[in-house]
Amino acid sequence: MSENPLLPHRRLKELHALMLRCNEFDRRHKDSPAREALLAAATIHLQPGDLLSGEGIDATVEALAPLPRPNATATGKSMGKPKGDLRLPKGSRLTLCAAAALGLQTAGSDGMVMALATAGSAEAGWAAALEYAHLARLPLLLVCSDTTAGRPARKGASALNWQTVSKLAKKLHFPVLSVDGEDAVAVYRVVQESAIRARVGDGPAVIWSVLTPKGAKQSRSMQPIARMESYLAARGLFPAKPAKKPRS
Repeated sequence: MSENPLLPHRRLKELHALMLRCNEFDRRHKDSPAREALLAAATIHLQPGDLLSGEGIDATVEALAPLPRPNATATGKSMGKPKGDLRLPKGSRLTLCAAAALGLQTAGSDGMVMALATAGSAEAGWAAALEYAHLARLPLLLVCSDTTAGRPARKGASALNWQTVSKLAKKLHFPVLSVDGEDAVAVYRVVQESAIRARVGDGPAVIWSVLTPKGAKQSRSMQPIARMESYLAARGLFPAKPAKKPRS
């Protein structure tokens, strides 16, 4: 099968290897959702000098953080004030992510900031941070994993949920992209497009990744790594399973 120039065979193999690595880390936490496709397909787009922010202490995310860019220097561009009169709350993780993205932009870097979050969690100041990033065209991607299965979301200004994010996106006209978070190829393509936009100055995006709810049963063939290996096998990049011989 011919290669897709946006996702060549070499890159597919790298993605599969990174999924296996993420899965190995996450196996230490039995209650962790199947997020290897989401983590691998999102973070594979990070480059040296980019920044990755996870929630609390997360050994898997720490292992995926990109290396600093060697010999990086600022260009001396003056710092411009973002449009709008917004006051970002202190102590907010996403505020710090927006500030870091502003720093990269001001330095004339093509770097970006990727923040990982969980639907239903309390993220103080997330709306103000996204609005700030949108008005300033900051290179910020918010990648949110959703295992709520459509259950009623937590209410409150700090709650990060589909309803409130969609409402803000509609008001400000910034992209919110919903994707199957257990389909590595689908996540790869969505994050690839969003990362390109962010790096050229088109502003932030939210990638909303739907995962299997905790405790829900899932057949092996539908698990992220098995799905990826079936995709690779269809392209001759992974040994296909031998067909079962019929009983005599």
